[in-house]
Amino acid sequence: MPNNNPEGIKKLNEVYENCLFSLAMHNLAREDGKIFLEENTQLKIDPHNLPSPENMKRFTRLLDEHLRNLKKSQKGSHILRIFKRTAIALMAVIISFSAMIASVHAFRVQVLNFLIGIEPKYTSLQLNDNSNNTQGAEQLIVNWTNTYVPTYMPDGYEVGSITYTDSIKKLIFENSDYNSIITYTEYDSTNTIAVDTEGASLIEKVNINGQDGTLSIKDSVTSIAWTMDNHLFSIQGQINKSEAVKIAEGVKFVK
Repeated sequence: MPNNNPEGIKKLNEVYENCLFSLAMHNLAREDGKIFLEENTQLKIDPHNLPSPENMKRFTRLLDEHLRNLKKSQKGSHILRIFKRTAIALMAVIISFSAMIASVHAFRVQVLNFLIGIEPKYTSLQLNDNSNNTQGAEQLIVNWTNTYVPTYMPDGYEVGSITYTDSIKKLIFENSDYNSIITYTEYDSTNTIAVDTEGASLIEKVNINGQDGTLSIKDSVTSIAWTMDNHLFSIQGQINKSEAVKIAEGVKFVK
């Protein structure tokens, strides 16, 4: 006979709810874990997460000072041997990790369509994938060869910041007074550019080396976004229209 005891049914419902809750928490933890793994992978390939040359020098100097102090004390010889081995292993890990930035990695060359849509609040530019063909390779190295770089920049501007990842490459140029910057950015096909054109004083299409692009001016900032050879590019800065076009036209592939 089925158990119609209200107390028994209540306990069964509680067990059922606890099982559902445990299952939901398990699935949530698994999805969060995937996100954390993806973020960790992205951080590992970002040069900004690597120790700078200054930090490496400081680490080496502090390590030498510590080793000298241990030798002077003539104590803890066993600890000194362990510390040396640990320091050597740590340096090997740092060097190996740094070498990953100069490694050659495969990437997909896609057949793409360039879409330019001017909407009331922003102008969007996007690359759509129309093929699954794979070919080619790109070499990721810090001196920016085998990639696109701006070959022209107005007088007085110098590089103030560099970002180089698989999906985004960015150069920020600053003038000598540090009161004006020009930002150059290259995106791969997985990205979409959204240019804020709400209230812009000028929005127009421009031709950049035979490719269609969009130029806008808002609050004294001139922006140009265009596509070239399956890559998206943008220029932004407190510069006039002619200078912005000249910078965009100066973006070349450097071998």
